[in-house]
Amino acid sequence: MAGTEWQALFVDDDPDLCRQVEEYLDGELVGGSDHVLRVQAISDFNSALSELETRRIDLLILDVRVGPHDQEHQDDGNTEDAESLVEEEGIRIIAAVRARRFVPVVFYTGLDYKVRAMESPVVRIVEKTEGLPKLLLTIREIFDTALPQTNRALVHHLEAVQRDYMWGFVAENWNSFAGGADRRELAYLLAKRLAISLSGPGIQQLAQDMGDTTGAFTSDERVHPMLYYLLPPVEPAPLAGDLYYGAIGEQAGYCILITPSCDMVAGREKADFMLFARCLHLAEQPEFAAWKAGLPEPSNNVKRRLEFLLGNNRQGGQPERFYFLPGALTLPNLVVDFQQLVTLPRGTANGLERRASLDSPFAEAFLARFARYFGRLGTPDLDVDSVMFRLNQQFGGQSLS
Repeated sequence: MAGTEWQALFVDDDPDLCRQVEEYLDGELVGGSDHVLRVQAISDFNSALSELETRRIDLLILDVRVGPHDQEHQDDGNTEDAESLVEEEGIRIIAAVRARRFVPVVFYTGLDYKVRAMESPVVRIVEKTEGLPKLLLTIREIFDTALPQTNRALVHHLEAVQRDYMWGFVAENWNSFAGGADRRELAYLLAKRLAISLSGPGIQQLAQDMGDTTGAFTSDERVHPMLYYLLPPVEPAPLAGDLYYGAIGEQAGYCILITPSCDMVAGREKADFMLFARCLHLAEQPEFAAWKAGLPEPSNNVKRRLEFLLGNNRQGGQPERFYFLPGALTLPNLVVDFQQLVTLPRGTANGLERRASLDSPFAEAFLARFARYFGRLGTPDLDVDSVMFRLNQQFGGQSLS
């Protein structure tokens, strides 16, 4: 069975080094026993940019100084020492790459200290004196993060969705709406249909393409916890259902925003104070503690009580008082308590860290539950015994059916 090939582009203005790197790295295993690195070496950065635009490149390796590549900055008469411009050159290189496509970058340079501040999980730096073994090790570390695999899987997924969408919807329906349609109206239609195409079973396929082998997906009737959230938040202004983290008084932890979103529109804020409900860690709840203490085989009753809590139907007391938020990525499992409300001045609240937003329809469901809890109206209990007495008198003990 053929393995997976990963395409790396090496750029350096030293032809001998290009040859050495290509010979050393080409054919090496990365990210798995059947994952092979293929390397093409180029001595000109402009040509490398063209390759990025026309080919699918999974990794870019280059020196900070690879010759002129930005005509705007060539021959500008600057007499500063070349080394002092290396940091700016590195920034321009990354900007040029980012303008074309996403690709992890490794700077293989003799001036690593000049660009060390740029290092990140996506931009790695190897000093040339560390040699080719260190370069290969760094490349393998990048593939161990699954970043190239994720990028390729996402690109393939988007291409497949776009292909099926254009053939299956746009091509078949073009005559019905293209002729006299307003361009903006058409753009909204196409975008909304495309968004639908990106959801549902396609997410499961994307995860499998990214390397998931567990098959641990929910059925069509249930959702994965990650679908609850937009993480990090997308909208610049706060929204009802946003999750915050920080210290409120002497307590540090999570809280969720309840103030209506329309009162917090940037530049037109109506809320001088923001209302939050505290979020408690699931691990602090008695149902979880009892379940954990009973492992590896907790009783059915203990298990059911925890499941009721997770299903927003907590047993005993007031079920509507609590709302479970499943953990996802960096977010822990949380239980919102509608009795623990906190009001903060808007300026103070802005000092909290806004970590996630509840996505639709979960934000609406959360707010509806809060409204039900605080909008409930208690009434005296009906005297059922009196009603039963009258029914017995009326029907003489006969069946009411």
